[in-house]
Amino acid sequence: MKHLLLLLAGCAAPLLALAQTTGAVGIGTSSPNAKAALDISSTDKGLLIPRLDSLQRASISSPPDGLMVFQTDGRRGFWYAVGGQWLYLPDKTKAGDNLGNHTLTRNLNLASFRLVGGSATTPGTNGLRIDGNGLVRLSTAIRPSNTYDNGAGLHLFDADAGLLVRTSIGYGPAVPPISGSGDRLMWTSYFGSLRAGGVDGSQWDAGNMGFYSAAFGYNNLVAGNYSLSSGYDNEVRGSYNTVLGRENAADASVGLAAGRQCRIGGTYAVAAGYLCKAQGTAALALGERCIANANNAIALGRYASAAGYSGTLTLGDGSVNDSLRATASNQFSARYRGGYRLFTNPTLTVGVQLVAGGNAWQVISDSTKKERVVLADGNQFLARINRLRLGSWNYRGQSPDTMRHYGPMAQDFYQAFGHDAVGRIGNDSTINQADFDGVNLIAIQALYRRVLALEAENARLRQQQATQQQVQQTAAATAALEERLRRLEAQLTPQARR
Repeated sequence: MKHLLLLLAGCAAPLLALAQTTGAVGIGTSSPNAKAALDISSTDKGLLIPRLDSLQRASISSPPDGLMVFQTDGRRGFWYAVGGQWLYLPDKTKAGDNLGNHTLTRNLNLASFRLVGGSATTPGTNGLRIDGNGLVRLSTAIRPSNTYDNGAGLHLFDADAGLLVRTSIGYGPAVPPISGSGDRLMWTSYFGSLRAGGVDGSQWDAGNMGFYSAAFGYNNLVAGNYSLSSGYDNEVRGSYNTVLGRENAADASVGLAAGRQCRIGGTYAVAAGYLCKAQGTAALALGERCIANANNAIALGRYASAAGYSGTLTLGDGSVNDSLRATASNQFSARYRGGYRLFTNPTLTVGVQLVAGGNAWQVISDSTKKERVVLADGNQFLARINRLRLGSWNYRGQSPDTMRHYGPMAQDFYQAFGHDAVGRIGNDSTINQADFDGVNLIAIQALYRRVLALEAENARLRQQQATQQQVQQTAAATAALEERLRRLEAQLTPQARR
C-alpha cells in the first residue's frame, strides 16, 4: 500500500505542476487547451459521467447550474440543471427536434412526420401533415368505434383578421378531397365549391358538384352552377338556383324553392310552402299544394292550380281539399268561402263587399259612415235623363258582333249629375256603379211620386164622374116619373069630364 501511494504521487506530480503553470489539466495529453479546465484526449475511450435513475436525479436538491447526469430509466439520456430545474438534452435521432424559440434560416422538412401537441413525456399522435406539394392535412388516427370525440380539429381563436383561402377555379384535382358518404366541411378548389354537413351517398362526388356552388346540411345535392342549397335532402340540377328547406328540387335555372317537397321546373320560377310546383317560365306557387304549371302563372293559397293556362292568377282558401283550377288563359280566379272585402281608404269605411254565398258586390252604404247629405230633386233628374244619349254601342277593339252594350256616355252622365250643392261627383270618363244606381233610384222615386199624384187625380176625377152620373141618373128617374104622371093625368082627364 505504501508503494502504491508513492507511485500515484509520482504520477500526479507532473500534472499538478502543469496545472499550476498553465491553469489546465490534461488527461491523455501533455498540452491541454489553455482555455479548458480539463482537456481529455483519447482515440479509443470516452467520458463516463455519473449514472442515476429518475428518482435519484430528482432527489438532488437545488442542483447547481451546469450539473449533468445520465438518467438510466424513463426518458433515458443526459439531463442538466439550469436555475434549479432539470432539463432534458434530447437525442435528435430518437426524440425529434427541439426547435426552441428561434427563427428558421432554412425550410423545415417534416418528411413523413407530423406537428403534434401534448407534453414532453406524452406527446400526441394526431397533428399537422404537409406533403411534398404543400397540401396541409390535419391527420388523425381512425376513430375507435363508439367514440365521438377524438380531440382532433382546427380551432381559430380571436381570428380578427378572418380566414382567407385563395384559389382559382379549374385548378387542383377535378375530384373532391373525399367522396362518398360521411360528414365533413369541404372546399374544392377545382369547382370553387363549398360543402358543409353530411351525405349518405354520392351527393358530394365530382359528378354532382356544380361550379361556384354551396351545400349546407344533410344529403343536399347541388349539381347546378352558381347554386345554393341548405337543409335536408334537397336536389339542385339547374344553375343559379337557391333551394332551402326539406326535400325540395330545382330542375330549371334561376329559381327559388323553399319549404318542403316544392319543385321548380321553369326558368325564373318560385315555389315555396308545402308540395307546391312552379313549372312554367316566371311562374309562382306559394302555399300548400299549389301548382303554377304554365308561363307567367300564379297560384297562391291552398289547392290552387293554373291547370296549364298561362298568365293566370288563381287564389284558393283553406275551406276544402279540392283544387280551384283556371279555365282559360289570362284569367283571375279566387275562392274565399268567407267572402271578399275591398277597401279604398285607410279607415275601412269606403269600399265594396261580396258576402259569403253572395253573387253580387255590396257597396258600403251605412248611414253612420256618411255626412253632408243633400236630398235630390227627382223631377230635375228625370229631365236630365231625358237629355242623355241612350243607346247601344261597343268598346273600341272589341267585336261588334258579340260585345255590344246598352247605356249612357260617361261625358253626358258627368255633365248631368257630376256636381251637387257640395262638390264634384265622379269624372267624365267613367261611371261609378253606386252613383248610377243612385241616379236610377232618384228617378224611380220621382216617377213613383208622379204615379201617386196621377192616381190621386184619377180617383178624384172618378169620384166626380160618379157624382155626375148619380145626378144624371136622378134626373133621368125624375123625368121618367114626370112622364108617367103626365101619361096618368092624360088618361084620367077624359074620365073626369064624363
